[in-house]
Amino acid sequence: MSREKLKALEELQQVDLKIRDLSNEAEKHPTRLRQIEAERNQARAHLDAVRGRLADNERARRQNEQLLQLEKEKVRKWESRLNELKTPREYAALARELDIAKKTNQTADEEIKRLALEHGELKKQVEAAEQALAEKEAVVAREGAEIKTELEGLQGRMVSLEAERKRLLDLCDRSLVNKYERIRKQRGGLAVVAVVGGTCKGCQRNIPPQMANNLITGNEILTCPNCHRFIYAAEEPQAAANV
Repeated sequence: MSREKLKALEELQQVDLKIRDLSNEAEKHPTRLRQIEAERNQARAHLDAVRGRLADNERARRQNEQLLQLEKEKVRKWESRLNELKTPREYAALARELDIAKKTNQTADEEIKRLALEHGELKKQVEAAEQALAEKEAVVAREGAEIKTELEGLQGRMVSLEAERKRLLDLCDRSLVNKYERIRKQRGGLAVVAVVGGTCKGCQRNIPPQMANNLITGNEILTCPNCHRFIYAAEEPQAAANV
């Protein structure tokens, strides 16, 4: 009778182990989804940053081009006035203004050339970032669909296992179920294990010889004195190894 009670717990344990494995597998999928979404978001943020630098470059170019145009107009206007000045003092003052304007023009012109080179490089970076984002979005779309399908399959299997677990619980000795639940939570999911050659296959330690004999000849439900799991005598080593 005790063996039948343990057999029911063993079957329950096998279902619980499958449920645990499915839960662990299911947890991997949201982790992967978060990873590829994070990579997609990083690619999007990088593209936004490069586009921002490109916009800054274009704005700076326009400002320098406007400044250069204004200063060129000043130079043309002041150069036309040089011949109209009547005193050396007036001529020297305007010449200084012309010199400053020409230097400003030179600086603006150099900055425009620098910005033009930078603009070309930024355009390349934007194109590369757009391509990288498109690739990351494709990964999210493809793997996201696969993950959704896989999770739906896992959920269906989980529902079936939960129904089987409920059925087995009704067959188990209720006085043993609470202890079984406590042991399996403490012992990595294994609460019922075989004894092979006097060794508990849960903790791999020997049990007392008299207890080993009682497992074979007695009708008492015993637990390992070392790991406190439910134990039974394995009929065949191969069967015990598969528990």
